[in-house]
Amino acid sequence: MDNLSEQKLLDDNLQDALRRQMQAYEQRYDMQTGLLNYQSFQESLAQMVRGRDASREVALVWIDILNLRREFALWGSRGTEALVARVAESLRSAVNGNAMIGRFSARCFLVAMEAAKFNRADRRRIQGIADALAPLRAPSSCNKIETAAGVAFWPSDAVTADELTRFASLAASRAGYLKSPLVHAFRAGMNHHVLRDHLLEVEMRKCFESGTEHERFRIAYQPKIEVATGNVLGAEALIRWNHPELGDVTPSEFIPVAERSELIHGIVQFTLNTALRDMQQWHKLGLSLPLISVNMSWANLRRDDFVPAVRARLTQIPISPARLELEVTESVLMDDEDLFATRVRQLKAIGVRVAIDDFGTRYTGFNVLKRIPLDAMKIDRCFIRGIDRSRDARALYETIVAMARQLKLRTVAEGVEHAGELEVLKQIGCDAAQGYLFQRPVPAAEFEAFLRRWSGVAENQGIAHYNGQLATQRAG
Repeated sequence: MDNLSEQKLLDDNLQDALRRQMQAYEQRYDMQTGLLNYQSFQESLAQMVRGRDASREVALVWIDILNLRREFALWGSRGTEALVARVAESLRSAVNGNAMIGRFSARCFLVAMEAAKFNRADRRRIQGIADALAPLRAPSSCNKIETAAGVAFWPSDAVTADELTRFASLAASRAGYLKSPLVHAFRAGMNHHVLRDHLLEVEMRKCFESGTEHERFRIAYQPKIEVATGNVLGAEALIRWNHPELGDVTPSEFIPVAERSELIHGIVQFTLNTALRDMQQWHKLGLSLPLISVNMSWANLRRDDFVPAVRARLTQIPISPARLELEVTESVLMDDEDLFATRVRQLKAIGVRVAIDDFGTRYTGFNVLKRIPLDAMKIDRCFIRGIDRSRDARALYETIVAMARQLKLRTVAEGVEHAGELEVLKQIGCDAAQGYLFQRPVPAAEFEAFLRRWSGVAENQGIAHYNGQLATQRAG
């Protein structure tokens, strides 16, 4: 064999060896970060806990990067790859080599370390891992990284590696739901909540796919009352779900499930259709209701077809667009200010009103609100409590109302339950109020009866309950 042939054979052998080594590396490691891939991590975790002394506990931390998809939309693959690389490097630095780190899917990272569940120093170390990611940003981005982290412990929470991973994931999901910067520890009840959420999603999906939503869901209405006159300014349409086996399922339970599973589109469509038809029926009966309010979700606003769908609905059910108000929570504005502003302008272009709901639950600056053409501000009920007994509570409410007035926004006080609260709202100059003082949310037939009996005028004296009815309260 000549020298050239020998060199070629040597080169081929080297290439084959390199290829085998690369294949072996790819089978064990995540190519983008150099961290263990999920399969290798799970195998190593299983070895870590197998036959281990139970006194030497293992903590598994699950970290979700919540805004990775948004950063990809903004900066593309290069931006997200650079961000992921920074996350991996920060995790390596945070654990100082005394832990095992892996990557599961694009946005999930895992850290396994020796740590005790009830040891404060260990819990601080675990929290420090999540805190180390807080300053990170994608290249060219001013957006900080958003994370949700959970932790589960072996053997107190789980007895196998698979259980440990699943329970840490559940804890991270809970942290994401609460939008909490804290590393949430797994609790046994979380497993029940996940199973319950899955059941609710399955039942809702069956309902909408079979076209039986009108049999299971209904809309309740709660009036909005003008503080100065007692006139009915409008009503908020609130969805209710009665399941034949589960009974009444509260909106606080099924709405988050619907938002995560995209079923929220069917819920909002059902609410909008029902509310507009009921409003049309009341108008035919000679009952005046100037405005109907329907809640919309962040999932609705993300869809490009949402505004055209609203326009189509107003064409099918001929109601003036100015009589429809869509409410969206303040947190949605904070999630993506630019998209929120775009959708509000699109809705305003077709004549629909838009209100910011639960104002005050997250801090939204004056400059942010100033550039978005909103119509109303619904002030969260937490600011109402004690407003007639606390100078501080009153002063805070006055400031919020004054800010809304500068922005030319109508103010609506949520959760008004006592005549004393209403009197303070009148003195402050709040435009409207909503709450049990006037009427609990009721089905369409009961709301029709409410409209018939409501006097419509309070003669500036305030409104109160007596004998289960609502009437004007006269002075003296």
